[in-house]
Amino acid sequence: MGAGDFSARAPMAARDELGQLGSAFNDMTGRLAEAYTELESKNTELATALQNLQESRQRLELLEQLKGELSKFVPEAVKRLLEQNPNATELEKKSVEVSVLFLDIAGYTRLSEQLEPKRLNQLVQTYFSSFLEIIQLHHGDISETAGDGLMVIFQSDRGAADHRRLASAVELPAASHDHALSATRAAFAIRQRTATLNEEYGGLFPPVALHMGINTGEALVGATKLGGGAGQRWTFTASGSTTNVAARFAAFAQGGDIVVGPATAERIRQHFVLESLGEQMFKNVSQPIRVYRVIPPGVYEKIV
Repeated sequence: MGAGDFSARAPMAARDELGQLGSAFNDMTGRLAEAYTELESKNTELATALQNLQESRQRLELLEQLKGELSKFVPEAVKRLLEQNPNATELEKKSVEVSVLFLDIAGYTRLSEQLEPKRLNQLVQTYFSSFLEIIQLHHGDISETAGDGLMVIFQSDRGAADHRRLASAVELPAASHDHALSATRAAFAIRQRTATLNEEYGGLFPPVALHMGINTGEALVGATKLGGGAGQRWTFTASGSTTNVAARFAAFAQGGDIVVGPATAERIRQHFVLESLGEQMFKNVSQPIRVYRVIPPGVYEKIV
């Protein structure tokens, strides 16, 4: 028994006290054998559960890693929706005031003729991936990507929630989380990052310049899950004239310039220098719009 053999039994031929002791001994060894067998079974179950737990933990770590990577491509509004209700089919579309930033690469057609498709894709991926961090820092949501262009939506509800983190990072005043300011600051940060990347990749890519346009106004904002035989996909966008005019501003801008409309200009003029470009006519816009070029900080000391 000391070695774990519970099959040993004491002789019970006698009916005296030794026989009774042997009977009690045999009962004890029988119960010990049952307990030992049950303990072995429990240990096996525990080892299996521990192995399953370790495998589940590994899968969870992998899923968290994938979530971190995929979250870079999912707008914050959609992430918040899925956290609240994973089975939701749409984020209620509502009319809200936003600032929309459009940007695209100046001379993209020329670049596409100069570079092999693989190198051109590498250029766009390198620059736009670098812009992603800036956009997230200034609490913007990327709505659309189209070859050489990005459309980014800035909303005050996101800015107010994230402002403390941004203020700490770039030393902004406590009350400067307005979406027009966020969009303009993001545009200048992207412009600066572009200049840095041009120096860093000077021997690999031609220098890049961006057209950027910002417009502020009401837009219908929301997300919808599109489903079909090929799977499901979330889309998040802002629709309406505010978005369309922002795209016209970007097309009007010269390479490296940031062009804004009157609503944006009014909200940022206490923080940035503006150069009036006069009233301009834009495609599919019935009335002329006065537009402004945002001057880089430090160039002028007063509004022109």
